[in-house]
Amino acid sequence: MPIKSGGETSVENLALACVSCSLHKSAKEFVLDPETNKFVPIFNPRQQDWADHFQWVGFRMTGLTATGRATIETLKQNRPIILAIREEEQILGRHP
Repeated sequence: MPIKSGGETSVENLALACVSCSLHKSAKEFVLDPETNKFVPIFNPRQQDWADHFQWVGFRMTGLTATGRATIETLKQNRPIILAIREEEQILGRHP
């Protein structure tokens, strides 16, 4: 829960994220699903299973659910620089 919405500054409530993802997420708890145009909860890695909401198609993340699609879009998970990083990570044996 974002501090802005009453969340605590505790280890249990904070999430480690890259600067870019953190800036894109901001204090959002609900995000717009590009397919249904409805607001849905953003993916919560502490409460939800990654594989229930996402899958890899090459270097791209694809959403299996409204939450998955909306989270990918909100965090800009398939922007060109991220795709290039994933490609390099695969060469090094670290992706996926």
